[in-house]
Amino acid sequence: MSTPGFYGKLAVRGDFIHRGLAPGFVEAWDNWLTTGITASRQTLGEAWLDAYLVSPLWRFAIAPGLLGQEAFCGVMMPSVDRVGRYFPLTIALALPVQTDLGHLLSETDDWFERAEALLLSTLEADADADAFEHGVGALGSPLLALGSVPRRDTSGAEIWSVDNPRARGLALMQQASSGASLWWGRGSERVAPGLVRFAGLPPAEAFCRLLGESAGGEA
Repeated sequence: MSTPGFYGKLAVRGDFIHRGLAPGFVEAWDNWLTTGITASRQTLGEAWLDAYLVSPLWRFAIAPGLLGQEAFCGVMMPSVDRVGRYFPLTIALALPVQTDLGHLLSETDDWFERAEALLLSTLEADADADAFEHGVGALGSPLLALGSVPRRDTSGAEIWSVDNPRARGLALMQQASSGASLWWGRGSERVAPGLVRFAGLPPAEAFCRLLGESAGGEA
């Protein structure tokens, strides 16, 4: 089992920081964020900074194949470095390919809440980068379950061996997360709490939605 890592900007440091995440993830995550931030700046213009600063913390679960072979989960927070350059700070954890992301969303709030608390601690006046790094390393892993693979018959039907309402719901949630990225959280003054699903990673033109602004300025 892998351990959590982090990547992004920290207010007490002057440049990007990263620990514990594979180079392939860091490169893909950075490319996605940079493209999305650039597109949202072009769309929102002078309104971008206000939208960014009050954007919510997003919890995420990302299916295998979108950021590498593994699945990923974590939390992303708007942040800034010591010299005023804006870029999110992310805590992320690589997950086994077979991880049931539906179970992750419905059963594991505690891990995400602790990750959020660590991210928010970096905004305090007495924030310490070493303490943050130690805290991330101590997060461990959320409670995971492996997804159930349906069998297929000659008619093309997918059949799960489940016999109770909860198991049926989790089976459908597992299918909904296939090839997708899932985003949820407590919201902000511009974003209501909820769950957002994208087929793949959010496209650059949809990044405004994560900030709380659509192209038309409506959340």
